[in-house]
Amino acid sequence: MKKIFNILLLAVFTLSVFTACEKDDDSNPVLKEPTTFSLNLPPYAANNIYDLKNAKTVELTCSQPDYGFPAATTYSVQVALNSEFTEKTEESEANYTELTTTYSTAKMDVVASELNTAIIELWTAQNEGADFPTTPISVFIRLKATITDSDRGVCISNVIELPKVLGNASTDKLEAPQTMFLVGSMLDTEWTIWKPMVQVSGLDGQFWRLIYFTAGDEFKFGTKEKEYIGSDDTRLTITDKAESGVIGTNSGNITVKNAGWYVVFIKAAVKGSDYTFTMTFYPGEVYLFGATNGGTWDYNDTWKFTAPDNKDGSFVSHAMTASGEARICVKTDVDWWRTEFIILNGKIEYRGNDGDQERVQGKAGQKAYLNFSDNTGKVE
Repeated sequence: MKKIFNILLLAVFTLSVFTACEKDDDSNPVLKEPTTFSLNLPPYAANNIYDLKNAKTVELTCSQPDYGFPAATTYSVQVALNSEFTEKTEESEANYTELTTTYSTAKMDVVASELNTAIIELWTAQNEGADFPTTPISVFIRLKATITDSDRGVCISNVIELPKVLGNASTDKLEAPQTMFLVGSMLDTEWTIWKPMVQVSGLDGQFWRLIYFTAGDEFKFGTKEKEYIGSDDTRLTITDKAESGVIGTNSGNITVKNAGWYVVFIKAAVKGSDYTFTMTFYPGEVYLFGATNGGTWDYNDTWKFTAPDNKDGSFVSHAMTASGEARICVKTDVDWWRTEFIILNGKIEYRGNDGDQERVQGKAGQKAYLNFSDNTGKVE
């Protein structure tokens, strides 16, 4: 009887295993490997002139490749000057360019300056010695799709033609910006104050500013006042190294979730006829360097200023251990002296891009006090 019971129990167990496996097969998706997908021809493409000098973006849309299930997809834009895209061989280069910027949605705002640069380079390579046309030309575009963070699901879309693309081959070289400004609720609720950022010494197009943000403050920036560059600008990349919770919003404002002092660092790089921007948030840390700390020339936490817990308070150094030059900086990823400043006549004076500064003397037992909201300081 016991043997019969064991046989029946084994049969039930086996049936349940097969049933479970069958359910798993039904519920687990199987990856399809599509060979193509649809890139849509923009409405009015036949008559619309794409002026790449004055446009910021060119909108493209597509259908997602059929992978058999919804999958995060990365799209790359490939550009050619004729409808036949040819691959690189031992004898010749590919006749198309793949743009650097990639996209994660089926609606893409392609950076116009990046597209312009690709077209100019293709034309120059294929028409040696000829001037770039001053009238619109035909440009051909296709997309490459892959499943994000993998090498699976690679497929190529159909080719579309934009018959009237006006490129800009101006020989005027764009220079790195000489100014950068911040505007937002951390400065005033009406967004009327455009606060100049400090140039990083010796590095063109790089700027920093130590700012106090309350939780939820929003802001934008610009190379000049009233430019309003925000998180919806495809030229901008934001990196948070301070756990500030800095993030973009649907309105295009840049929001800081966590209150505190932060160094906002912006790097503007020239890319073709436009800029790209990298914004990095660092902890708001100030350090004393040099003779007055006994000769320490690196970021030593013993000589890190105590930060206030509000925007109106002062950063305070430890008591100096020796007399000599009091040299002060904020901490970023560049050399310390590139973000150096001094206290002169009761004011914080930034080194910026003006070369070396006057030397301010401190004495043993004194402390440095810095108020970054009203830009004042003292050593006593």
